[in-house]
Amino acid sequence: MSDYRVDPDRVIGVLAGVDDAGAGISQAIDDMGSLVLEGQSLVVDGRRTLASAWSDLLDERRYVPGKLAHIVASAASSVSEATTAVVTGDVDMSVTTAEAESRAMDEWGIDSSVSYGQGY
Repeated sequence: MSDYRVDPDRVIGVLAGVDDAGAGISQAIDDMGSLVLEGQSLVVDGRRTLASAWSDLLDERRYVPGKLAHIVASAASSVSEATTAVVTGDVDMSVTTAEAESRAMDEWGIDSSVSYGQGY
């Protein structure tokens, strides 16, 4: 049997850490918006060359923090859903196992493996 286990409390701690780190991503999104606006001031003597180059540079880059935020949020959601599925599965299995052991005892007089000294 594997030693693999999911500790929901630790998962909650990890997700809380992701939320804390998300503040930096949020700030980066705001900062990129500010940089885009600052590019408007790069018009010198009616020439827009610098402003245009700045705009070209930021066209794709300004969306990077938002894309990262989306990826992180999606991954955190997946971790949460997976943890819920594992915990739910564990609960369902324990109920099913308990019912099976109870039925075995009631119908056939067979007790659990722990009673026979084979605590798996």
